[in-house]
Amino acid sequence: MREIIIQVPDFATMDDDDVQHHPLARSRDGRWSALSKYLKQRFEAERMNLNEAWAMTSLGWRCPACRREKAEIARKTDSGVILCQLERHHDHLGDLAARLLRETVCQDVPETLYAQRKRACVSVLPLVERFAETLVCLDCNAADAAMKKELGDGVQRDFSFSPSEIGGFAVAQPNQSHTLDFEMGKEIWLKADADFRQRLAFVEQIVGRLRRGLHDREQYIDLYSLADDRDAGMFLNLATDQLGARGRLPQLSLALRARSCANDGHKSASKRGPIRRVRAPTPQEFADHDRAMQKPGPWGKASTDWRCACCSRSKQEIMRISSKGKWTGHIHEICDYREEVDERALAYRSAHRTESPIFGSHLKITICQDCKLVLTDAGKLRGDGRGGDNCLSPDVIRSLVGDAKPNRRHEIADQQLQHALEASRAWSNAADDFWEHCGHASEASLRLLQYTKGRGMALALAKQHAIADLTQSGSLPGWNAEEIFEWLLRERDRLDG
Repeated sequence: MREIIIQVPDFATMDDDDVQHHPLARSRDGRWSALSKYLKQRFEAERMNLNEAWAMTSLGWRCPACRREKAEIARKTDSGVILCQLERHHDHLGDLAARLLRETVCQDVPETLYAQRKRACVSVLPLVERFAETLVCLDCNAADAAMKKELGDGVQRDFSFSPSEIGGFAVAQPNQSHTLDFEMGKEIWLKADADFRQRLAFVEQIVGRLRRGLHDREQYIDLYSLADDRDAGMFLNLATDQLGARGRLPQLSLALRARSCANDGHKSASKRGPIRRVRAPTPQEFADHDRAMQKPGPWGKASTDWRCACCSRSKQEIMRISSKGKWTGHIHEICDYREEVDERALAYRSAHRTESPIFGSHLKITICQDCKLVLTDAGKLRGDGRGGDNCLSPDVIRSLVGDAKPNRRHEIADQQLQHALEASRAWSNAADDFWEHCGHASEASLRLLQYTKGRGMALALAKQHAIADLTQSGSLPGWNAEEIFEWLLRERDRLDG
């Protein structure tokens, strides 16, 4: 049997040269790339604000609107940060159509027809839009909004210039933001507006037809088709099977993405700008926001006297004015964990985790959007692609935010977050181990079902086969395998209960 050995890179700890020359990164960009090194030398600056879209495109990418290459798009801000930003530009007419379809076509539809109606709505959206979502440079994306503002009230709210139209009125210069040719923009808009209005009329017509079910289409899922029946999926399944439930495949794409992005400008730039006036929402503003949030989700389920589990602020106190001048305020669910106290469970679990703590259960707690942003920022600093939800314990978040101020975002320095990450390392590893244990218990139950339900075996014989499989894959130890298997089945029932 042919054997392939793959060395899994640890992008979070690799130096820039090693990342740059790694086979998975050669065609990509990032803070470690040759282009980034050139830009730092050219602008005589070290700090970069390099977003995910920039990192996920090649070194030779060119903006389809202004035709500038990346080296011409990057520019140095007044705060001394190299701005490397690409944005996804989309047609707002599609947003309008989606909203109309959602509010009219899919309302009060029998459950048996809902899936058909929703598929019909999705299939019609590309016929409405004047252009598909397109990656453009930051300046071209901004030029769309700027030109519509210059043109004034005559421009429909849901109108968007296409990338080629932006290229017609945006005057591009290397390493500078665009200036606008107003007369050319007006000429382009007058031609595009006629097309926009025709498509808007089409939306109104198709909404009526879809509402009457004239475009419903039956579709059935083939339950007998094999998932991942391609080479990449097959190799992934082989690797997963070798690791067993206690092993984790590395999240390479997330890790490389986190290693490639840079957020040096997001805090320094805000400090250089004008200080936004802090104010509390009026009773009417809070009532309007609360009414808009009464939909399935944590806000709707939270009581009127709810307070954030980390910063202790109320619903009114977590609301703040966004950068767009609108009120924002959200509640998020995260997990908190309780240590395992059962001696037998600790003995079994210690076969896979010798450190403490070992968590035996979890509960959901609700926090505000600003405490969730602390987790997001910490996850970016960690740079391993694992995200932020389990990188800081709730107690550590509480110590970071301290006496939180109402109606404003928490201000926490990167250095504080780095220390907090170190303080939460054992907690974070224990949280990851808890979910691996949940997967371990699920694998034991599913493997048993494969033999009892899938092959019709008697329970006793099925257990023998399942235990043999799990022992061979390393999911069960060689010692006391039968007893641990039975315990895992009970764990599955407990964790699901």
